[in-house]
Amino acid sequence: MENIDILNKKACVIGMGYVGLTLAVTLSEVGFKTFGIEKRENIVKMLESGKSHFYEPGLNEKMIKEMGRGLKFLTSINELLADIYILAIGTPVKGEEKKPSFDDLASSVGSVARVLKTNDLVILRSTVPPGTTRDYVIPILEKISNLKAGKDFFVAFAPERTIEGKALEELRHLPQVIGGYDEQSIALTESFFKTMTPHTIRVSSLEAAEMVKLINNLHRDVSFAFANEMA
Repeated sequence: MENIDILNKKACVIGMGYVGLTLAVTLSEVGFKTFGIEKRENIVKMLESGKSHFYEPGLNEKMIKEMGRGLKFLTSINELLADIYILAIGTPVKGEEKKPSFDDLASSVGSVARVLKTNDLVILRSTVPPGTTRDYVIPILEKISNLKAGKDFFVAFAPERTIEGKALEELRHLPQVIGGYDEQSIALTESFFKTMTPHTIRVSSLEAAEMVKLINNLHRDVSFAFANEMA
């Protein structure tokens, strides 16, 4: 699918944290009609006033410009008809067992499933254990929507790997790693990200892409830990 076809699609980014907001602004900047979903009403009001709830160089200016071009922030996905859904939901580690919480992710996936239609694309960017997209996310999407992954809709995992302070720059230049449910899922996701960056890297599976995210995070964690030990 050519970029001109992809750019005619409506993009919905769920979760207006650091990952989701910078992506939503960038998608609007390259030409997508973009919706940013955030359940916290106070954050939505803040964004609508042109102010981000975190600092990223140049973000507020770009956000104000893109809102003038059609970028919208909403508290609910209900009755929203988009074509591409990007999940940027946090999975915080909780409890004594230190396991990731899927509460917010499950709620968001369910919301997408209720509006999912034929030929839609769902992209996950959250930090999750390998196997989550295939064994947890896709079954929820299929059960609620009554549609079949790989036949009626498409699914991919494309890990977020930007550094705070350089996200807007890196989204336009950093290679996007893509793992898909099937070949069509990969092709659609690759076409989608090539509207932002010329560099994409296909990996063998959803699980491989999920592992890339964990390895990337682990590398940063070890680097920071080492620096702290030396300090």
